[in-house]
Amino acid sequence: MNLSLDEWVKHIGHKSVPVQEATINALRQYCARENASVAELEETVDLDPGLVIHLLRLGNTRTSGSLSTDITTIPQALMILGVEQVNELPQRLPSIEKTLKDAARIRLLKTFSRAYHAARQATRWASQRRDMSPEEVFAATQLHFLGEMFVAIYAPALLDQVDKMRNEKNIAAEEAQFIVLGFTLDQLTAKLARQWKLPDLLLEALHPENAKFPRAYGIMLAVQLARGAAVNWYAEKTCKIQEHAAEWLEIDLAELITGTHILAVEVARESALYGVPPAVLGLAYIPPKPEEKTSEQEPEAIEEQEAEICLMPQIRSLKLLLGILTQKKLATENTYELISHVLKGLHDGVGLNRVVFARLDTENKLLKAEKIIGVDNDPLFSRFEISLEPKNIFSRLLEKSQAVLINDQNRTKFWPLVPNEFKKLIGTDSFMAMSIFVAENPVGIIYADRRNSACQMDPLAYKYFKTVCKHASQVLQRLPNFDFSHP
Repeated sequence: MNLSLDEWVKHIGHKSVPVQEATINALRQYCARENASVAELEETVDLDPGLVIHLLRLGNTRTSGSLSTDITTIPQALMILGVEQVNELPQRLPSIEKTLKDAARIRLLKTFSRAYHAARQATRWASQRRDMSPEEVFAATQLHFLGEMFVAIYAPALLDQVDKMRNEKNIAAEEAQFIVLGFTLDQLTAKLARQWKLPDLLLEALHPENAKFPRAYGIMLAVQLARGAAVNWYAEKTCKIQEHAAEWLEIDLAELITGTHILAVEVARESALYGVPPAVLGLAYIPPKPEEKTSEQEPEAIEEQEAEICLMPQIRSLKLLLGILTQKKLATENTYELISHVLKGLHDGVGLNRVVFARLDTENKLLKAEKIIGVDNDPLFSRFEISLEPKNIFSRLLEKSQAVLINDQNRTKFWPLVPNEFKKLIGTDSFMAMSIFVAENPVGIIYADRRNSACQMDPLAYKYFKTVCKHASQVLQRLPNFDFSHP
């Protein structure tokens, strides 16, 4: 299927994610018993992400007005549906085994396995944080995989291509999805979530700039842990995620790892009913000590090899963006929507992997990310922040409307002016940035890079980047009110 994001959303419409035949049978048995407990029913639902999605959608369609997004947990959904609606579920639910062919069935069940693992880890962390409603975190984490589930159902071969790019070229997941699909799975999930009025926490966790919010950040970490663990529990990225989680929870790393491993084993046992390998591969494997070499190649050499594929510019997307920015009538008067258009145009049109709008916080003398595209929920980069003290290249940028490009040709001159903490954050040595002014006052910067040092910033990309940023500043000047509220 070669469809655009909007075409995918239209194709999916209001179709359901099918559930397992074992779940349908368990529901029949539950409904046949007179004194079955609601807790028992919740356990059955929790193990089947397809049913979780179905109940939350159904629950929210049963409400109206101000309550339309209030159904955020499985217990709430079951309560609002009532006994009669629950008893009808076994007859109405589509079965995975009866509706999907092998490739789609296996793909969907693998996604179920990761979704359940992520939800359990996120819920455990939420409980450790004394979250008021861990059940909301559980549901939102499973829903995070909604876009992937539908692509698994209708075009499993596309997900195979994404996996191949990730495994053989080590391309970041979000970039591989963009290359294969033309959009990311999170973008598809977000579109469906808005269309179906799914919980706000899900939408919050789909936008990487919301890593500053604890509940969303916990979901992001758990999703990345589950995806990493499904490939290799002891890969560097998976280990880093656990380091971030330990720091976030303010507990010892060893304690965090022990907890995640014990829970992963429990999850593997519970999710055996999916009939696919558990989403915690290599858990029993003992990794070699750091000084032992597992390859003849040094890590730096491997990194350079893996960084050879860079996003290609799409001039059509760039022209479309410039058309939006230069038309007489504003496409939108919402700042968030406008900046989203700009960042997407830079990502797609110029071929910039990671693009950020960082807003100026004059009180704390910081630049903080308000919108990010292209980071694959990277827990570290999603907390994009730049200190403006002591004086550095970014504080100088904010003195007037100007831009900077750092690449192989000028790194010796500019690199010492980049804050050391920021160098660690971006993990690359080439980027571009431009200050954005409204009514002669600095409001922030637009930052962009190509993620890997092998993908250097070229003069043509820099020219396009500056052109887009200048037009963005001009359009922001025309807004009746400059704010940054989400649409």
